[in-house]
Amino acid sequence: MRLIDLHTHSTASDGVLSPQGLVRFAKDSGISVLAVTDHDTLEGLPTAMAEGQRIGLQVIAGVEITAHVGDLEIHILGHFIDPDDNRLVEFLASSRNDRVERARRMVEKLWGLGLPLDVTEVLSLAPGHSVGRPHVAQAMIRRGYVTSLKEAFDRYLTQGKPGYVERSRTPAALAIRAIKEAGGVPSLAHPGQYGHDEIIPSLVQQGLMGLEVYHSEHDAGSLFRYERVCLEYGLLAVGGSDYHGTEGLRSMGLGRPALPEARFEQLLAARAASQTPPVRRQTE
Repeated sequence: MRLIDLHTHSTASDGVLSPQGLVRFAKDSGISVLAVTDHDTLEGLPTAMAEGQRIGLQVIAGVEITAHVGDLEIHILGHFIDPDDNRLVEFLASSRNDRVERARRMVEKLWGLGLPLDVTEVLSLAPGHSVGRPHVAQAMIRRGYVTSLKEAFDRYLTQGKPGYVERSRTPAALAIRAIKEAGGVPSLAHPGQYGHDEIIPSLVQQGLMGLEVYHSEHDAGSLFRYERVCLEYGLLAVGGSDYHGTEGLRSMGLGRPALPEARFEQLLAARAASQTPPVRRQTE
């Protein structure tokens, strides 16, 4: 059976491997199908897909978009998107600008805590321009304020901690629509992290097609629960490792967990059906 991982990150957002390096590492790790799903950016996709073609690894164009349902921040995965879709590119550019502003505000908060940082240093750690909290944490490690990413998050950068700054709120419906307009399949990423399964029915009404059942932070109980949710609402089951390659941040490894091949075949079938134009009746 093929080893399929549909949730990974490169240096285009907050992973540690370049897009090419991620693809090569996946090949060496026995992965057969890899989706590159960087946060709010498509910049790593052309090189990742070219490298996949060169070495014989199937690479799926993906993205992970930060969005909100009310006050709750969630992530929407998009698979099989068109990397050249101008509407999606513009949508994500706006999101990346929000990320930069958020980083600036986090740096200001840390200065107020007696932990001065240079925002240009933080931005330099995000070569793909999709800056996030891990880049702030890396800058803190460089300055000796903390010893690990986990410590930075636990003490300063998670919700309720003194360095945390909320993101601007992109409605989930807009993220779902942007993915579908780019030819992609939108799924709710790692639902077990939110603790708010009650949002799923409304997301389905807004066009959600899938649920990330298989995820590195879902235990057996979560997997069973979200399989049932998929059956109840007619959703596709997707999944992957959420690999970043960063110690303390989902470092289980590529393909852990992997998406079962039968689930991947269902995803392919649904994508093909969504792209098939409707049959028009001939009129006399």
